[in-house]
Amino acid sequence: METFKQFMAFFLYGTVAFLLYVLAGQLSADRFLNALFALVLVALAAWIYGRYAIPSASPGRRRFGQFCGLTVLLAGVALAYWPSTELAWETWSPQRVAELQSAGRPIYVDFTARWCATCQVNKHVVFGSQAVLDAFKRDHVALLEGDWTNQDPAITAELTRYGPPAVPLDLLYLPGHADPIVLPKLLTPDIVLQALGNGTAAPPSSK
Repeated sequence: METFKQFMAFFLYGTVAFLLYVLAGQLSADRFLNALFALVLVALAAWIYGRYAIPSASPGRRRFGQFCGLTVLLAGVALAYWPSTELAWETWSPQRVAELQSAGRPIYVDFTARWCATCQVNKHVVFGSQAVLDAFKRDHVALLEGDWTNQDPAITAELTRYGPPAVPLDLLYLPGHADPIVLPKLLTPDIVLQALGNGTAAPPSSK
């Protein structure tokens, strides 16, 4: 029976895999990532409760398990429903950059990859800031994303222009400036707002 119980677990794994496949088709990449980590927190909450809140445990140990389990569970639920900002990103290409520069629009380019942890942190910190979103809207900033998850050759060539090919790489093109401002690897809302110049033209970085 123990072998049978363990074998049946693989059917549950298969069901979870199928349901995650369905969920991935219903959510954006960022929200899907939040959902996955929320499931991890729910599993951790169940483990804490089962490990420390068993009836045979001391009262203090049970209270610890109940409190910590509930706290982690609520954190998982909050993460699952955490609001995400759906920005209208266009696919990066040199041609699109040239078109937008000709139109006189400021351009924010985000070279990123799904496996890049720093990229994901930058997205949540910067694009989760209402001040940055308001500045983008105010200045009609065009948003271009270069997804390097699968090592696109065109993106690799562009990354190489600014040093060793690596992500994250965030560029800000301002009207009247041919060269972009190269932003730091680790971003904060203040860094992006300062680069935007609070709506005024800022000089490009020297290279």
